[in-house]
Amino acid sequence: MRHLGSFALRIQRASSATPTRVCITLVGAQADPTGSTPLSADCITLDELEGAINRLQDELDILRAEARRAFANTVGHG
Repeated sequence: MRHLGSFALRIQRASSATPTRVCITLVGAQADPTGSTPLSADCITLDELEGAINRLQDELDILRAEARRAFANTVGHG
């Protein structure tokens, strides 16, 4: 499993019985008392919120590129 900050990419390689499968997971996430799982610190300005969103997007972009490589190495991928 590849860990990046808030997210991890779990890759299960193809076998004779199953295709390659990829899943995005949260790393070390614990729900708060309301059942929500925060993905950022509390932001008190729009700039802070936009920075948090940009960091999450950067992590997801890296995971997307890695998933593309995983699927590219799979015979018969769609």
